[in-house]
Amino acid sequence: MRFSLLAFVISSTQFLFAAMNTHYSITIKNPNTHYAEVNITLSDIQQSNLQLHMPVWTPGSYMVREFEKHIEGVQISQGRTDIAFTKTNKQTWTFTADPKRGDVNIHYKVYCFEQSVRTSFIDAEHAFLLPSSCLMYIDGMQNGQVSIVKPEQWQQISCTLKPGKNKSEFEFTSLDELYDSPIEIGNQTLFDFEVEGVKHSVAMVGKNNCPIETFKTDLQKICITMKNIIGSHPCKNYLFILHHVEEGGGGLEHANSNVVQMPRNAYSNREKYLQFLGLCAHEYFHLWNVKRLRPEALGPFDYSQENYTNMLWVAEGITSYYDELAMYRAGFRSESDYLKSLAQSMSACFNRVGGNVQSMHAASFDAWIKEYRPNENSINAQISYYLKGAVLGALLDLDLLNNSNGQKGLDLLMQGLYKTFYLDQNKGYSDQAFYKAIDDLVGKPLQFEQWATTPNTEAFKNKLNQAFEQAGMALEWNNSAQMHFHGIITEWKNEKLMVKAIDAQSINYQNNLQAGDEIIAVEDLRVKNNFEDLIRLQKENSKVNLLISRAGLIQHTSIELQASPKLDCHISIKDQTNATYKAWLNK
Repeated sequence: MRFSLLAFVISSTQFLFAAMNTHYSITIKNPNTHYAEVNITLSDIQQSNLQLHMPVWTPGSYMVREFEKHIEGVQISQGRTDIAFTKTNKQTWTFTADPKRGDVNIHYKVYCFEQSVRTSFIDAEHAFLLPSSCLMYIDGMQNGQVSIVKPEQWQQISCTLKPGKNKSEFEFTSLDELYDSPIEIGNQTLFDFEVEGVKHSVAMVGKNNCPIETFKTDLQKICITMKNIIGSHPCKNYLFILHHVEEGGGGLEHANSNVVQMPRNAYSNREKYLQFLGLCAHEYFHLWNVKRLRPEALGPFDYSQENYTNMLWVAEGITSYYDELAMYRAGFRSESDYLKSLAQSMSACFNRVGGNVQSMHAASFDAWIKEYRPNENSINAQISYYLKGAVLGALLDLDLLNNSNGQKGLDLLMQGLYKTFYLDQNKGYSDQAFYKAIDDLVGKPLQFEQWATTPNTEAFKNKLNQAFEQAGMALEWNNSAQMHFHGIITEWKNEKLMVKAIDAQSINYQNNLQAGDEIIAVEDLRVKNNFEDLIRLQKENSKVNLLISRAGLIQHTSIELQASPKLDCHISIKDQTNATYKAWLNK
C-alpha cells in the first residue's frame, strides 16, 4: 500500500499538479436521509483539461464495489459560471477549466447507508466515512484538507489525519493518505493507551456491554504482542474505530487505524470476546504486514480497477497465522488451545474440496472475482487464502526453525523483509524476492514456493507431517466419527430452510437435490430450522425421504447418509526438548 510517508516516484503528469490544492467540505445536514453533501474546491490548477474520478474499490477489500453508484447530482463551476462535463465511463467525469479564472468547485451528493467496515454509513446515531467510498479525486492531486460540517448533537470526530485550522478540519499530503484515513463522527466513547510511546485511541461506537477497563488492558496486551513480532512501531498515533452492531463482525486495516465490528452484547461471552481480540490482533498487525511491508502490486494504488497480486496468502494468510499465535503468546489461549485451533484449521484446509482445485497464488490473484463473491459451488472450486494461508504460515515458521536449529523463524523473516522493503527501499516485494528471502535466511533452498503455487496434494500433507515430526510433534489424521454425513449445507432464510450448497465429497452431490431447493419435510416431519436434528434421528447409512419445493413445484426426493469422508487432525507433543518446538511455542 501507499502512504504519505512513502517516497514514490512522481510522474510527469503529477508535476503539472504539484501546486494544486484540494479542499473537501463534507456536510451532513439530515443524517436520517443517509446523504452527505460533498464540495471540492480546486485551487491553483495548472492545466485546463481535468478528469474527476470515483474509486471503484477500497484497499484491503479486494473486490470492485462500484462506489460511483451512490453519487448523485454532480455540478462543476468556476466563479459564477457552470462548467459542462462529460461522463466518459462509469467513474470518470471530464471537463475543461481556465487556470486563469481561479478556483474550480465540484459539488455532489453521496448516499451512505451500507453498514460495513468497507463502506460509508450515515444514520441518526453517527456517521462513518470511508473516504475511498465517498470522495472523488482529480488526476495528480496530492495535498489538501478535509472539513466536516456535522449536526450539532454530534460532539466527536475521530480520525488520524493531521488536525487543520480547527477541530473540524484535517490535512492530508497524498491521495493515498486521505483514502487510508476513515472518519468517525458522532458521540463515541473514547479511551487511550500507549504502546512503545505511541498513543492509541479507541472510539467505541454504539450501545454495548463492554467492560472498558478490562478491554483496555487486554487490547494493549494484544498490541504489544503484535508489535514485538517486528520489533518497532511505525506510527505517531493509532486509532481503533469499534462499531457495535446487532450481529455480524469484520474488520478493515488502514495505515494508522483500523475499523472493526463487534456484536454489542457479546463481551459477556468469553469465547466471542476472545475471537474479537483475535480480530483486533489481525487488523492491527496489518499496519506492518500489508500497509508497509507489502506485495509490489499493493501500492501505489490504481483506484480505477483491480490491483492484482499472487501474494494475498502472505498479506492475509500469514496475518491470520499470527493473530491466532498472538492470542497464545499474549496469554489468552493455552498451548493446547492454540494447537487445537491450528489442527482445526489444517482439518478445514484438507476437508474443503476447493483446496484440491485452487492454489494460494490462484486464490490471491482471483480474489477480485471469487473470494468476496462466493456462490453455491465455491466450497468445491476454491479455498480461502485466509485459511490455507494461515496453515502455510505455520508450515513456513516450522520449516525455517527446523532448518536453523530453532534459531531463525518467521518473526526473523518478517523483520528482515520489513527492513529491506519498507525501511530501506520504500517499495513492495515481488513474488521472487519473497521466496528468495526464505532461502537466504537459512542459507539453503527450501523451495517453499511450490506449496503456494499448487493445490492440496498428498505431498503437501506429507510435508506438514514431516515438518511437525522434525519439530518434536506429530500430526494424527483420523477419519471423522460422523455417520450421518450428507454434505448438504442449508440456510434458514425468510422462514424457509434452503439448500445453499452441496459438498462434492457427498453421495448427494450428483443426485436429487440442488442449490436453491426448499426443504419442507424430512420423513414426513415438518422442517423448521432443525434439519440436522431430524437427520440424526435417522438410521446410519440410510436413505432419507424429503419433501421439497423447487421453483415453486412440490417434489418428493431422497438423500443418502454415509460415513463422513472428512478428516480430523490432532497435534500431539512428542519431544518437549526439541529446539524447534521450544522456539516456536516460546512466549
